[in-house]
Amino acid sequence: MDPLTHSVFGVACAIAGTRQKVSRRAAALAGLAGGLLPDADVLLRSASDPLFTLEYHRHFTHSFAFAPVIALMGAIIASLILRAFRHTVPWQWLFFPALLGGLSHIFCDAWTSYGTRLWWPFAQTRVGLDWISIIDPVLTVPLVACIALAVRYASRKAASVGLAWVTLYLGFCLVQRHRAATALDQWLATSPMKPIDRRELKPSFGNVVVWRVLLQAGQECHVMAVRCPLFGEPVVLPGTSQPMFATAEAAILALQVPTGSRQAKDIQRFHDFSAGWIGQLPSDAMILGDLRYSSLPTEIRPLWGIQVNPAEPESHVAMRHFRADRTPSLNRLMKMVQGTPAAPAALP
Repeated sequence: MDPLTHSVFGVACAIAGTRQKVSRRAAALAGLAGGLLPDADVLLRSASDPLFTLEYHRHFTHSFAFAPVIALMGAIIASLILRAFRHTVPWQWLFFPALLGGLSHIFCDAWTSYGTRLWWPFAQTRVGLDWISIIDPVLTVPLVACIALAVRYASRKAASVGLAWVTLYLGFCLVQRHRAATALDQWLATSPMKPIDRRELKPSFGNVVVWRVLLQAGQECHVMAVRCPLFGEPVVLPGTSQPMFATAEAAILALQVPTGSRQAKDIQRFHDFSAGWIGQLPSDAMILGDLRYSSLPTEIRPLWGIQVNPAEPESHVAMRHFRADRTPSLNRLMKMVQGTPAAPAALP
């Protein structure tokens, strides 16, 4: 999730779990450090390999096995900061609050859709529970208010109220996801669409009212949305579709990249990272986009992708981020959330 949410959630866990011999403000600082440090992986870069950063974000720094290392670093950083302000607190006393902050970061990211390697080094599986968007103000704003009170008054009760809010809201997210999944199942049961090989359901940006649906039917990717209002029945909203590559080998063959070349291996890496949801951009057949994400849940407009150059098979692919103005799409998404009338989903 976003740094602000990681910060306040780490602080909340640290204050709520602090021991008596550590002041709650000192514990809050350790929890803040532990809650932010896992994202230091964004500093891991390679000048020659554009996919390196993408591959190693939410990697080992976000695993349970690495959490004690994060806690040690967070405790030492917090202790040094306190010492600079003439408050001597041994780092050993801050280890547990920093560990709580680090674990809060891991769980927080696992609730989202991007995928987190929780079980590294024992398994390379990316865990993405698809419960909540990476940014959700309904979760974060009340938590910020609770933590502001908790830090100002060194209040464990305020921190506990913040954690109770997180728990309550996540429960609501799960209910919304279940409603969306049930509505999708009912729609598919009466649809003459050809057999679905797999499907995914993800929250759209910043809310859990409108959910993005990804359906794979053979070599086609279909997207649509399910709106789950607080009151009333869920509605399936129409989307679009485009060809996709079910396997990395199919993409390598279609783009005429030599098998076994560096670019072929990069395509395999990107295919694995994107959980198999890749397809060519209509505007440039040499760009493979990650079809999982888009500003508008009913559109296929990837936010990032890779550019392949078959003429130079031993060079790395180029990473591309598509930063066009997303304001129109976000405005349309807000109208979806607010319930602007929409027709039931048509067949792709």
